[in-house]
Order: sequence, then structure tokens, then C-alpha cells
Amino acid sequence: MAALALGVALCTSPAAASPEKAELITLPTPPAGKAQMVFFRPGGFGGSAISCAVSEAGAKISSLPPARFFVAVVEPGRHTFRVSSEAKDEIFVDLKPGQTQYAKCSIAMGFMAGRPKLEIAQEAQFTSKPWKSVTPDRMAANVLTDEQIKAALAAQAGTDAGTAAATTAAAPAS
Repeated sequence: MAALALGVALCTSPAAASPEKAELITLPTPPAGKAQMVFFRPGGFGGSAISCAVSEAGAKISSLPPARFFVAVVEPGRHTFRVSSEAKDEIFVDLKPGQTQYAKCSIAMGFMAGRPKLEIAQEAQFTSKPWKSVTPDRMAANVLTDEQIKAALAAQAGTDAGTAAATTAAAPAS
């Protein structure tokens, strides 16, 4: 029964992620005791030749070409994420365990190169549009791959189906 529920959930839910095809994305909840940041960059022609390279504490996490996203699993607490070219921009977030926060990167006109801008975004800004994930060659170790996203969604669907079955079994007959 759980396998059937998992199969139905996987067939009826939006795609997890794909670097080849833009799709509406469903994300898993963060791993236990962790938080996650979803960085995305809308498509378009403005600054399309420039990637939005996101870093924290001087270490590159990933870079975002237009119409791409990535999910970084991080420790809860205060974080400073930065993007830079001829100019820099940064955001500060204080993440709680189990929290998912969204950030949008855009590129504005600059003197010699595009000027990246990073801003806190709402979940609906991400979930309402199709995206492609960044390619593995752009990912740091804490960025979820497509396979990790799919596995986490499958595990959560199995847990949700098991919880629903246990709740139904425990419910008194009316």
C-alpha cells in the first residue's frame, strides 16, 4: 500500500529538478537539524552572459546562469551570502532548523560588467515558475543534486504515506 501511495505521489507531484528541462519544482524539507537556502535567477536577456556567483565566507557555493536555481543545505544560524563582480551585494539571514529561505539574484547594468543583486524572495516567486537546476560542475558540496532532491522527496512521500496509514488505522470507527 505504501509503495502504491509513493508511486502515485511521485507521478502526480511536480518534478523535483532537472538541469535539462525547466519544470515547476517541489523541494524536500531540510534534513533534520539543518536549514536550506534556495537561490534562483530569473531568465531574460539582461546580464545573460554573466553568472551570479554566490559565496559565503569567501567560499563559492554555486553560480546561477539565467533561469536556474540551486538549494544549499546549511547549518541553522546567521549567514551572509554574497555575489560580486565589479560591485558586490550581500544578504543576511538568520535561519532556524527546518527552515527554507529563498533568495533571488538579478544582474543590473554596470560600468564594465553587470552588477549582481541578491535579495530575499518569497516562496511563491520561486514555486510559481519553471526552473532548471544548476549543473553539477557548478555545485559546492552542500548543494543538493537532482538525485538527492528526488531521493529526499521519495523518502518524505514514504514517511507521509506511512503516517497517513497509521493515522487512518488508529482512527476510531464511526
